[in-house]
Amino acid sequence: MTSLIRPLAQASAALALCAGLSSPSFAAATAPVQTAPTIFSPGVISGAGHDAAPAFTPDGDTVYFGRQAPDTAAIMESHRIADGWSEPRIADFSGEWSDMEPSMAPDGSYMVYVSNRPARAGDKPGDGFYNGKAWPGKASALWQVRRTGKGWSAPERLPEQINRSTSIYAPTVAADGSLYFMQPNAKTGNFQLFRSQMRDGRFEEP
Repeated sequence: MTSLIRPLAQASAALALCAGLSSPSFAAATAPVQTAPTIFSPGVISGAGHDAAPAFTPDGDTVYFGRQAPDTAAIMESHRIADGWSEPRIADFSGEWSDMEPSMAPDGSYMVYVSNRPARAGDKPGDGFYNGKAWPGKASALWQVRRTGKGWSAPERLPEQINRSTSIYAPTVAADGSLYFMQPNAKTGNFQLFRSQMRDGRFEEP
């Protein structure tokens, strides 16, 4: 984890948010509501590098986001404090692999994110295939962590009907439990959006 902290600490990017549009609880906590996009927490969370995909807890008091350096990525965590937001730190479940794009379930009970973590312990990350070329070590799949009384559970890989390629990105969890994500078309290489409905605790075929 320490190998990730230094380059990630040097890389941060502006998160542009419309206050009041990120979640109902967040809107209620930021009066008056702004209608023009503003830089989110400049100099603390948003800087000069690449920060992206903010995911707020339902109460709006904690935000998770992806922070990327050229060869590393981790999911960061920051909390609302009296005068703004706390200095981000790597989330407890992140830091070993290249993790990004967290998406919070609307009720806050779980979070889905992108990772190159291998499916089997001891394996190396696989290769991704998109934009017409192979990306060594850049395979990506969707993983999940569940809220527990002590924080977050150990990461769980989503089932194979979701992770059916080595280049899955941009997860979003809807209020009805359905999961949206994107993956490249096998013939054209262009990314397409997919939806998988959660039913009886299981994801259906996308």
